[in-house]
Parts: sequence; structure tokens; C-alpha cells
Amino acid sequence: MKKNTIIGGIALLLAIGATTAFLLLPSKNASADGGRFTVHFTCDTFGRLEPCGCFTGQHGGLTRLRTWLENRENPKQAIKVDVGGAIAGQADYDIIQYRYLARAYATMGFAALNMGAREAAIPAATLKELSRSSPVPMLSASLARTEDRQNILEPYRIIEKDGTRIGILGVVSPKSVPNPSEGLIVLNLNEAIDRHLPALLEKTDIVFLLAFAKETELRQLASDYFEFALILGGDVDGPTQEIIGENDSIILFTTNQARTVGTLEGRFEKRTRTHIADPTYQIELLKESIPQDAGLRELVSSYRKKISETPLDIDSEVQSDPNAIPGVTSTATYVGSESCKQCHAEDYEIWSKSGHAHAFETLEKIDSQADPHCVKCHTVGFGKPSGYRRPLGGESSLTDVGCESCHGPASEHIARYRDGKPNNFQFRPLGPGDCTTCHYGEFSRPFNWDEFWPPISHGKQDKGKSEEKHPEVNSPR
Repeated sequence: MKKNTIIGGIALLLAIGATTAFLLLPSKNASADGGRFTVHFTCDTFGRLEPCGCFTGQHGGLTRLRTWLENRENPKQAIKVDVGGAIAGQADYDIIQYRYLARAYATMGFAALNMGAREAAIPAATLKELSRSSPVPMLSASLARTEDRQNILEPYRIIEKDGTRIGILGVVSPKSVPNPSEGLIVLNLNEAIDRHLPALLEKTDIVFLLAFAKETELRQLASDYFEFALILGGDVDGPTQEIIGENDSIILFTTNQARTVGTLEGRFEKRTRTHIADPTYQIELLKESIPQDAGLRELVSSYRKKISETPLDIDSEVQSDPNAIPGVTSTATYVGSESCKQCHAEDYEIWSKSGHAHAFETLEKIDSQADPHCVKCHTVGFGKPSGYRRPLGGESSLTDVGCESCHGPASEHIARYRDGKPNNFQFRPLGPGDCTTCHYGEFSRPFNWDEFWPPISHGKQDKGKSEEKHPEVNSPR
């Protein structure tokens, strides 16, 4: 039967004079033509269990994603995967949050979490421990131990959809990970794939690739490997708006910190291997109008309770500023906005009526006042040696976005004035770039300097008084 089929196929090719074609040989375990499927995929979640809540009009968050998924047709039958970048960073609080992210993905029925650039910056031992406790398989054929180049995570997993065996292989590009964590190397994309693709092909009818890589690399992979029916990517500037066809592969990608989800629908079609026929694609923005899922909101509350009760490295008084210049020690410390009031009364009045002066209240209203992801932009000097410390229930004079949040620690500036000493200290000029360290993306409306600065404009009214009282401050040297 097999011999006759091959002969008939060859005869057909000769008859039509084709130079290339697929032999219509069914895979041993492939499903019949017409098997429909749906794939939902995300990437670059960046720790967004929920929208942060600082502003109205915010999109995204896994809390909205679950609501959106549950409203799809046959939501439990869809294949759901994440291409990488789910974690927000490498700090201890990021690791804690990732455990809750994995639980959220499990609740939504995700089949796999691929490792992206931020995951590759986590120590190998920590990644391994996270994978053991994760309710969703963490995949990477790329991440390996330095000493023996052996993978530290599962390289792939196999799922079944209506009788079709689907292999899901995960990789991350070395170009996306310039500084992998200690004990880790990132294998070349081709090496990582070649290690496992032959075995995966023997076990499956169709293979999907999750590749946290640049668009040019995704296209090159499609050119190098005809075996991938679907390549889902990340590490891109924006999501694909339509299907990209390259070689025998469909290429799609998304990003945007949990604000978008991509959906591919198609039909399994038998060829030499099963392929995707009649594909349709859409990219969905998870708008503010989508309600947040109540179940995941409870998970978010559990995370907040955990993070509020857990001592973190960033709480330590002996921590060092990761942005400090090596070998340079700052002698100035943070003293709080009240210390500026005596000499800068008008500026203080403008500040006190602004949203900056009540920034910490917005965290308290949503019970996020202990989450370091939020605290850094709602306090003074958080994460720096003399800056705000999470009081774990106490009080602090360095809450809210105060004078020193923008101008820097003021202890020396104030001490010299109080002691009547010559003061040649000058705060550096400020501009829009200082604001956008916090006011960017979903954390603004968006940010517009010409619109946002006039209501809080200050400083000019004190210049004359300062020069009159302390002429040496602005005198040439």
C-alpha cells in the first residue's frame, strides 16, 4: 500500500511537470484533514498580574486576559503558550511574583512557558527550583549549564489535540541575552534546535517553535527549518498585524507587557508532516473595558499579602545602589520634603497640591504599598542607601514623590545653608527624561512634558531670594 502510494505520487508529479511538491503521505498518527485548532499566545508579560492602577485607561494584565480567554468559543480546547519575558526582573521579589504568574497561567490552561531574556538572567539553580514548583512547564532548549552545556530545563513538551500530536519547542536567542546569569550559557539557536528536533519529529505530527528572538532571526529559522509549521516570537518592537509566511512556516509575534494576545486559528492538514491550512489571525488589545477576573484578583491579593510579609534584600540598610558609579560614594542623604519647606515655601506649596504629594495614597488604596514594583515610583530614593525602606507596617517621611525624587538627596545642600557656610552645590538641571523614568507606557496618559510641566512649574520664584541671601551660590568661580 505504501509502495503504491509513493509510485502514484511520483507519477502525479511527473505528469504535471512540478519541480517541488509534498507527497501526500499521512503521518502514522496524524488526525484526519479538517481538524480545527486555536492557538492563543502571549509574550513580554513583564510581571503584569494586573494593570497597576496608577491611572485610569490602563490596558492589559493577566486578570483581563483570563476574562477574555474565558469568553472565547471552547476556551478549554484552545492551545495557550507564552513565548517568554513573563518575569519582570531578577530580584528576590521578582522570583516571588513569578510563582504567582505561573499559577495564573496554570489557571488559564497554558501548556508551556518559554524562557526569554529576563528569565535567562536568573541564576541556574533558581531557574531549576522554579521549574520544579511551576504548575506550567518552563521550557528552554537554549539555556544550559556552563560546565557541561547540558540543558537545565525541559527543552520541549508534547500535547495532543484531537488525535494530533503537537510538539512545542522553546528557544531564546543569545543576541537577546548579552549577559546570561552566572552558571548559564545560551546556546546558538541552531545548536539548541538541532539537539532536540530529530527526536521531537519522531514523536509528533506537527511542531511549533516558541522563539524569544528578533524578527530577522525568526525569518532565518523559518528558512533553515521547514519542519516548523508555526513559529511564535518575541523580543520585537510590536506585534504582527498579519500572518507572515516564510518557507513552510507561519511566523507570528507579540509583545507589549500583557496588553495584547495573539490568536491563530487553522486546520490540521496531512502532508509529509501535518501542516496548517486555512489560517486566520488576529491581535487583540486587552482594553480597560474588559473586566478583571475575580479569581485572579484573589491570586493578586495573595501575592500582595506574601510580599508585604516577606523581608527582601532591598529592605536592607547595607544595600548598595546598583546605578552608582564604581568607586564614588555619595555623602548626601535623603531628608524628606518637609526639610525643603522653610527656604522654598512657594515651591513646597505647589508640590503639596500636586498628585506627587499624594502618590503613596494611590498604592494604599489598591493595597500595593509593599510591592517593590510599585513603591519605587511612589517614594523617595527607594532602593538607594539612604532612601525609603519598606516599613512593613510602619511610617516613613520618604513616602510620596517628593522634592528629592527628582532633585536628589539634599542633606548637604540644607546643612550648608543652616551653618551659614558658602554653598557652591548645584542640583543638576532636570528635563523630560527625568519624568519618563516613571511616566512611561501604562504609567502615564501618555506623558507629555508641555502639558504636564506647567501645572507643577516651580523654582523661578526662589532664584532671586537665593541669590540675594547667598550670592556665592551663583557667583562665577
